[in-house]
Amino acid sequence: MTEWLHQILDTMGYGGIFLALVLARMAPPVPAETVIPLAGMGVMRGEFDLVGVAVAAGLGSAVGELFWYLPSRLIGPERLSAFLGRHGHWLTVKPEEVRRATRWFQRHGGVAVFLCQPLPGLRTLISVPAGACRLPVLTFLLFAAAGSGLWSFVLASGGFLLQARLPGIADYAGLFVLGLLVTLVGLYLLRLVRQARRGPTGP
Repeated sequence: MTEWLHQILDTMGYGGIFLALVLARMAPPVPAETVIPLAGMGVMRGEFDLVGVAVAAGLGSAVGELFWYLPSRLIGPERLSAFLGRHGHWLTVKPEEVRRATRWFQRHGGVAVFLCQPLPGLRTLISVPAGACRLPVLTFLLFAAAGSGLWSFVLASGGFLLQARLPGIADYAGLFVLGLLVTLVGLYLLRLVRQARRGPTGP
């Protein structure tokens, strides 16, 4: 898997970072947190620039989160709650979770989108009330890109420092990527089974 990620980064450069983050935000089990440190290691080798990595990742993350923002904006809060009551278990998103995220979003607005970017799951979840509450698209993209870009800068810097201190660390990154992916998919399946056993919940 690491070789595949390296090929994307080597072939497409910043465009590969952008596309990897779009995919990662559309499908949360995809380990975006491994793509960025790998790009950070590339900074050490002169392949990328830290600011460029942060910008590409921030933009890709914001675009990917539109996958969750736009449908909730189109159908509105009431129909969204009804939909999640019937089908939310497939997304491992429960109506009460969205209601809590909505209340928090209503208190903090776009800042909530910004603050949730470093948190897997929550950055996806907060996109739903942001859309349902009709946060303007450009405002949503701005806060999502800024929060994800800052977090990506931190992750890329970590990869840069690891490569500087442990030049051979990239040889073991594949095991880490695979382990993280298996863990995330396993957690998703576990939560899916638990929610399926409870059955659909009411709106």
